[in-house]
Amino acid sequence: MKQPTPEQYIRTRARKLSLDACYLNEGWKESGLASIFIVRKHTNQNYTFGVYLVDLFALGTKDTFYNFNVPESVLTEMLGRMKEDKFLKTDYALVHNIIFGANEFAEDNGYKISKDFKLTQFILEEDTEDIELIDIEFGKDGKPFLII
Repeated sequence: MKQPTPEQYIRTRARKLSLDACYLNEGWKESGLASIFIVRKHTNQNYTFGVYLVDLFALGTKDTFYNFNVPESVLTEMLGRMKEDKFLKTDYALVHNIIFGANEFAEDNGYKISKDFKLTQFILEEDTEDIELIDIEFGKDGKPFLII
């Protein structure tokens, strides 16, 4: 049987992997920029993780990428770099609400989110009523606010 490509695997199976950890940068609310790191663990003890740069003021997910089925050493190296930027372990519901809420706000205001989100969204849980809704302000006073 042919092995799926990383992209095929993420689209069809990533949500079945256990959610290992979520990280979020300090000061995201004040700066309007959230850097989010979501880690899922494979049964072979490797990791797949998604990274999301989210603009809460206007643009939603500006950039996103993933690493697929990597050993713990790659994860540890990435986490080491993140500690310098003051990332904190956080609850999944919060990062889910930030990403999906910012994307909806952006699209409602005519902005296009990163095309790469079409794939990395599958590292996230599906956006359903099962995820606790957290009230987060997007934009400034409810309007898009672009920082140039």
